[in-house]
Amino acid sequence: MSERAFRFILGASLILMLYLDWRQGLFAYMGLLLFEGVTNLRIPLLVTRLRFGHDFQATTPVSECRFGFEAERMLRLIVVLLLAISLALPEALWFFPWFIGFMLFMAGLTNICPMVMALRWLGFC
Repeated sequence: MSERAFRFILGASLILMLYLDWRQGLFAYMGLLLFEGVTNLRIPLLVTRLRFGHDFQATTPVSECRFGFEAERMLRLIVVLLLAISLALPEALWFFPWFIGFMLFMAGLTNICPMVMALRWLGFC
């Protein structure tokens, strides 16, 4: 499974949970992303390792990285933070989770994620 496919699934599931107003699902979604961000046990990497074996290594150019932290991992932490803020202030930021969901959905469709591009520009791997 690629990060692109996973972003598509994340965006579609977030939009569906927001449409159905399923708060427990949103908290589980945030918990999954927080777990992935903290432990770096990301579902796409685990699926790829199961598919190709334990010898598979994701290649990232270490020489271009200012921080020893992956952009995909940071993306998950930022999404959790922004969703938590928008759920704490639902009247003021009602549109923010929808924006995050549609941006993840579009990033999955096009393989262009502005947040990951900005994080890589800042120096994340």
